[in-house]
Amino acid sequence: MWATSQGDRTLVGDEAQLVLCSVGYLHDMITSAVDLGEAYPNEVAMFSSLQPTQQMAILHEVAHGLLDPESPIPELTAVREATVYAIYRELASLVEIELDMSRLDEPNFYYREAIVRACEQFKEPPSEWSDEFELEDPTDYEPPKPGCVELNLWNDAIEFLADQILWDRDFELEEVFADHDPDKIKAIKQFMGINEDYFAVAAPDANSEEYMQLHLELVDLTRSLRHQPNLMEGGDSDTAF
Repeated sequence: MWATSQGDRTLVGDEAQLVLCSVGYLHDMITSAVDLGEAYPNEVAMFSSLQPTQQMAILHEVAHGLLDPESPIPELTAVREATVYAIYRELASLVEIELDMSRLDEPNFYYREAIVRACEQFKEPPSEWSDEFELEDPTDYEPPKPGCVELNLWNDAIEFLADQILWDRDFELEEVFADHDPDKIKAIKQFMGINEDYFAVAAPDANSEEYMQLHLELVDLTRSLRHQPNLMEGGDSDTAF
C-alpha cells in the first residue's frame, strides 16, 4: 500500500498492470547494467545516482509498496518517490521504442493502449478502493488516442498518471537544498511541508545473496505479464517489451 496523492491505496486494474510493465522493464535494465558493472541511467537523476544493487533494492521496495496490499505504507522519502517517478518515466522509453518499431514494422499499440486504459480508470474509481476514497476530479484529462505518434502527448499522459501517485516532485530539489545554509533550508522545508529527514534516508542496498533474492522476487511479481506479446527481445522476466 502507498500514501498516494489520491489517498492510501494499492494500485489495481489497468493502473497496476501498466506499472507492472514498467517495473519488469526497469528490473531487466538494472540486471543488464549489473552484468556490465554500472548503474542503469534512468532519466531521474536521484535514481540514476544509485549503485545497481541499490537500484534493485529500492525498486523491489517501491514496487511491493505500490502493488502489494499486505505491504505496510512506507514513509515518503526522496529516494522512494524518485523511484516511483523512475518507474513512470521508464514508460516514456517504452512508448518511444513502440513508436520506433511501429515505423519499421506493422503498427503496435500495446503500451499506448495500456496508458489510455490506465487514464480512463480514474474516471470511475475501482470497487477495490475504499468507500472513503474521494477522487480529486482528474476526469478533465483526456489521453491521446492509441494511434497518436506524438511522444510529447504521451509524456503528458504519463505525467498525469504519475500525479495520481506523487504529491509533488520535491525529490528534485536535493541539489538546490545542498547548496544553501542548513538553517535556511530547515525553514524552507517547514514552509513547504517537507519532512526533515526526507532527503536523509538512504536507499537500501543488497549483497550478492540478497540481490539474487530481490531479483527473483521481482521476477515473481511480474510473472502475470509473461504471456503478453513481446515488443523486443531479452530480459529475465519476459515482460511485454
